[in-house]
Amino acid sequence: MTTKIIHIIRPILLAILFIVLVMFGPLIINFGKTGRQTTVLGKDYSLLSKSQIIAKLAVDFPNPTNFSFTSAGRQFDLPLSSVSASINYSTTASNLLFRRLNQGLPQYFRSFFEPRNFNLEIDYRPELLTSQIDAIASQINRPYIPTELVLNPQTKNIEVKAGQLGSQLDQSALSRQLISNLTNYHLQPFEITIETKGTLPNQSQIDQTILKAQKLIDKKIILKLPDQEITLTDQTLINWLDFDQNCRTDNISFYVDSVATSIKKDPIDAVFQFENGKVLEFKPATKGYSLNSTELKNQLCPSVNQIIASSSNQTIETPLNYTDPTTQNSMVNDLGIKELLGRGVSTFKHSSTIRNHNVEKGASIVNRVLVAPGETFSFLKNLGEVSLETGFKKAYVIRAGKTELDVGGGICQVSTTLFRAMLNAGLNITERKNHAYRVGYYEEDMPPGYDATVFIPSPDLKFINDTGHHLLIQSTYDGVNKKLTYDIYGTSDGRKTEITNYRQWGAAPPPPAVYIDDPTLAPGKVVQDEHAIAGLKTSFDWKVTRDSQIIHQKTFTSNFVPWAAVYRRGPTQ
Repeated sequence: MTTKIIHIIRPILLAILFIVLVMFGPLIINFGKTGRQTTVLGKDYSLLSKSQIIAKLAVDFPNPTNFSFTSAGRQFDLPLSSVSASINYSTTASNLLFRRLNQGLPQYFRSFFEPRNFNLEIDYRPELLTSQIDAIASQINRPYIPTELVLNPQTKNIEVKAGQLGSQLDQSALSRQLISNLTNYHLQPFEITIETKGTLPNQSQIDQTILKAQKLIDKKIILKLPDQEITLTDQTLINWLDFDQNCRTDNISFYVDSVATSIKKDPIDAVFQFENGKVLEFKPATKGYSLNSTELKNQLCPSVNQIIASSSNQTIETPLNYTDPTTQNSMVNDLGIKELLGRGVSTFKHSSTIRNHNVEKGASIVNRVLVAPGETFSFLKNLGEVSLETGFKKAYVIRAGKTELDVGGGICQVSTTLFRAMLNAGLNITERKNHAYRVGYYEEDMPPGYDATVFIPSPDLKFINDTGHHLLIQSTYDGVNKKLTYDIYGTSDGRKTEITNYRQWGAAPPPPAVYIDDPTLAPGKVVQDEHAIAGLKTSFDWKVTRDSQIIHQKTFTSNFVPWAAVYRRGPTQ
């Protein structure tokens, strides 16, 4: 039995052995060599050892020295040594020999017999390649210059500044293309990818936009802020027009971002120093703010279009983000000085240096004045003596209907400004008198009739503090912008002020010019101090209410006599 079994099994074993030898013989014989049907970029690399592969690669694919590509007919050369680029024959050979033994015998077997094509492996330094492509890009890239409309301020004509399309090299695409061409040994020059930037309008678009721009000439947008206004002129608005029936959002964004930086204000903590019945320093708590840039950008283009549609100026309440101060007014004093009740402002842009000195001096004296509940405030009492000894200078004043050189000229700028603050605060004004004639300084920012003259010993400017709390009167002199501000602080009792029914009548022509000899001037020199002003009568109604109840009501009437032009002249020869 045993012998028979052996005779039966032997042929089977021999057959199996034959099959194994047939199947795995090539693997055994060619161990350490590439598989069958192995190619590199289509060239046969079958059944080769690593050294044979490297030698053949060096012959079939010698390292190139230069790479070329073109753009709009222009050729660029890239020396491969500049980026340390070369074919790595050893790594390429290793890739051909790798048969994934770690994935098991079946995979090893298949990898030997299956056709496989390989690319070349390239060594290079990415940072050097990036640097070289940057240098090439600097020769190709051009900025996009949009076509613009510009307003000639002299002629008011709309001029067209021709634009220019930009060009942008796709540096990432070029880098990928270079490496791909090397790994595939495509050494022929190729056209690189250049992106065109921007668009240029056609003549029809230009003509239509010019028509829109013409509607913006002499128009403006006013941005209102808590303490200032910003005016956007027609030149700016026209520069924002685009040729696609919209606005240049890039120009608007650039402008808004610059405004955001300039107007930003930090909050101010309240300061109150009170000693021996006198306020030494007072700073009201002030909220800080910053521009809500996104919202303003969204508002500006519709406002431009609104001007074009309506031919009227636009005013925008500038959108702001507010920040509260750490220390509030109520935290620093117990006198009830918590909030602004009224503000008065006047400007004096053409005032002389001496007069400006007296305005500043007077405002510094009538400053940080505390007025107790029920107390009568007197401007002259708080001003005190006006003399050369107390720091005032001689300037022209109105006295008894005449203009004379005297100490303290300009004090009425102070009283006029405070009178306006008293009106707005709704205080019980008991004494006020207008000037004998209209004074140009007081009509720079208000119509005639909102002035208050004072002169020692009379007339005076007075009010009674009927708010039930202390009041603080504070001045701010701005010598740069020739502006004086008076603020009255206290605690609001809910009163509201209305100024209505302003009227003018009784205009009368001015008399002949008046000349005043001034020995301080050079001989023959003439200086005009006052312009000829017509006579006029004015009035306005002033009403103060609280809870719909009238607590003060007056009509302030002013009677200005005609006034001649006034000249000062130096002595005659």
